[in-house]
Amino acid sequence: MLIFLILMPFLCAFLVFLPIGKKSRLWLLFGVSSIHAVIAGSFWRELPPPEFSAYLTLDPIGLIFLSVISFLFLSVSAYMIGYFDNEKRDGRTLVACLLFLLSTMTLVSVSYHMGLMWVAIETTTLFSAPLISFHRNKQSLEATWKYLLVCSVGIALALLGTFFLAIAAHDSHTLLLPELLAGQGSMTINWLKLSVIFLVVGYGCKMGLAPTHSWKPEAYGQATGMVVVIMAGALTQCAFLALVRVSQICFKTGLYEFYSSILVVTAVLSLIVPAVFMLGERNVKRLFAYSSVEHMGILVLGLSLGSAGIFGSLFHMINNALSKVVMFLTAGSIAQKYGSSRVGDVRGVIRAYPVTGIFLLFALFGGTGMFPFATFHSELMILNSAIMSGRYILFVIAIICLALIFTGLGKVVLEMVYGEPTEPILARKENFMMNAAIAVSACIMIVLGLWMPEPLKKMLQDAVSMIGA
Repeated sequence: MLIFLILMPFLCAFLVFLPIGKKSRLWLLFGVSSIHAVIAGSFWRELPPPEFSAYLTLDPIGLIFLSVISFLFLSVSAYMIGYFDNEKRDGRTLVACLLFLLSTMTLVSVSYHMGLMWVAIETTTLFSAPLISFHRNKQSLEATWKYLLVCSVGIALALLGTFFLAIAAHDSHTLLLPELLAGQGSMTINWLKLSVIFLVVGYGCKMGLAPTHSWKPEAYGQATGMVVVIMAGALTQCAFLALVRVSQICFKTGLYEFYSSILVVTAVLSLIVPAVFMLGERNVKRLFAYSSVEHMGILVLGLSLGSAGIFGSLFHMINNALSKVVMFLTAGSIAQKYGSSRVGDVRGVIRAYPVTGIFLLFALFGGTGMFPFATFHSELMILNSAIMSGRYILFVIAIICLALIFTGLGKVVLEMVYGEPTEPILARKENFMMNAAIAVSACIMIVLGLWMPEPLKKMLQDAVSMIGA
């Protein structure tokens, strides 16, 4: 089943280049995403056995990531059916690259070999780059090259980290995760420390953690909303999965304190930088991009705070993905209706498009972690773990940064929602499929903010125990 999940979207991507209509391609993407989601959902009842000599293995950690990825692609594919009603481009390259991405991200989720995981994450970079320049203008092309440059440097550093990990585990003769964890007593600690540094910096570039975040505002500001959902909700979290795997190794080898100190510094920078830059930004998609930097900082902050923080971090990873669906699909709807995502061009949305206006408010409150959205619950878990571990200064810094981020984002979003109405220049009507895709994620965010299902809680607990916290 694992190899089927990888090969199905990969092979179906080639069908996109057959002489079929635009609607047929979109429904192909939706069909593949639906089948993928059904199979991924079935794994919550029973995990599949390892495949290819355990190189492909789905454990509770991988299942959480796989489920998030599957849900995001299903949401985006449903949204695209409505989006392309008002889009002249045929979307052939877009659909093909999305299917290739679904295949490679699935491979990331089930990779139990650190080298194979690196290959899969690097491949996601190659297939995601063409999606940024969907509009084929100078700005989007520049953003594409900046994304490729920064992420390629990061992936190169991660490759060096993988090499150093192989040197540290010279007695194991493999980078299979179970073998690394079983041979933790024979690892060379100094080489392992060097590996951890390079892996955090390298995969941190891919996540968009400060100070290597510069590609995010550019790429997210130029790409369409549906592409940004995949990048912000799935692509960056593939790199986060790699850091979770590193944390498993660090717990086993007694290097967690060393690893935690690196993560804390990175997390603080990733909270301070968006808090500063968001106060003067007037483009809502760029604002949401800085918000993504903040959420990546929260993820690694939780990963550095022991078992309670890791539980909150994994839960926040799910909530962050849901919030990105609401934020960027709503931003994409606005950009299609008004031809812009700048506050000066978009005002009074709730009067012209009441449903989109409500979603924009959901994007504000869900993206900034306000009650009753699930992001509030997971952020509270992480902040509470900081207090319980005695890191009061870290708690204060996080609270101040989150307040500034809410101020910067709220000022722009509220002006767009309630300001003096501007005339939409493109799409004149709300679209049911686009709104439905956003509404599902918004509803799930509220439900998870009020109640956590027992199967989800147990899977998160199993994931934390696998990490070793």
